[in-house]
Amino acid sequence: MPRRKNSVVIQKNKIKEVTKTVGASQRLVALMLDVNYTTVSSWNSNTTQPSEENLNQIGELLQRDNRDLLEPQGRVNTGLAKALEQELKRLYKEEGMPYEVEKLDEKKGVKVKVNNPELIKKLREFAKSYKK
Repeated sequence: MPRRKNSVVIQKNKIKEVTKTVGASQRLVALMLDVNYTTVSSWNSNTTQPSEENLNQIGELLQRDNRDLLEPQGRVNTGLAKALEQELKRLYKEEGMPYEVEKLDEKKGVKVKVNNPELIKKLREFAKSYKK
């Protein structure tokens, strides 16, 4: 489903616009990719998105870079990743929180290492407070 913000569809791709610009039809795209015409229609309306393989094939057909087929997401670098990395190091070094913990795999009956759920929780809380 498309992402909605106040009942407005947030466009994720520009396949429809690029197809028109180069003079191709939805039918041609469907035939060349060997997909159903309604699949291309749903990509054009941003109801669904093409797989990476299909996006590559569309780019080849329309002779456009994949980046030209996708709508920028408007993300702004706030330094979150760097701050999270510093917090991860702090939690590991100062608080002694391990990256992984052992957990019993009930199906196999053996202990396996998994990402530390408490560490994940703390990082997510940090990220949430950082965004505010």
